[in-house]
Amino acid sequence: MSNSLNEYQIPHAGLKKDIHEFSYELTEKFFANFENALIQKCEIQVNIILDNRQEPLLLEIDIDGIVWSDCDKCTAPIPIVIHSTFEINVKYTNDETLKHTDETDIMYIARDEQYIDIAQYLYDFVHLSIPVHVICDQPGKTDYCDMEIIGLLEKQQTTSDTDPRWSGLDKLKDKLN
Repeated sequence: MSNSLNEYQIPHAGLKKDIHEFSYELTEKFFANFENALIQKCEIQVNIILDNRQEPLLLEIDIDGIVWSDCDKCTAPIPIVIHSTFEINVKYTNDETLKHTDETDIMYIARDEQYIDIAQYLYDFVHLSIPVHVICDQPGKTDYCDMEIIGLLEKQQTTSDTDPRWSGLDKLKDKLN
């Protein structure tokens, strides 16, 4: 793990059996630590509540912020507001194979570990918070939109020839409306 990701480790050893809060700010500097990161620009606030009053420990991760992503319509970078909450159960184990599972809601750590490493989880959860379809609220009407691409798309829609096999269905559709 990169040394710059050390700040994304929660020091759970020695904490009182209580609820503890942690806050992190994620920027493009955080995502640069990961190979092939899709996020190049962002402003994200992460608030974490650690409940270690019983086992398994519970991490509640709340993610709020803005991620810049390419619009699916005009391909221009646009800001996307994200807000998500995730929970992770942290369980103690002596089995090394369990520590490397791909479960997203359970993390296994050794009892003698001093920190809970959440960097990879934050990376994954932010990506899961991005909508599948990235389109701005008003396509073609924002400062971010690539008007050249939108113009080409509109021109393509108006000039495309209709397949004659569909004309019969269009007549039926018009008749029903």
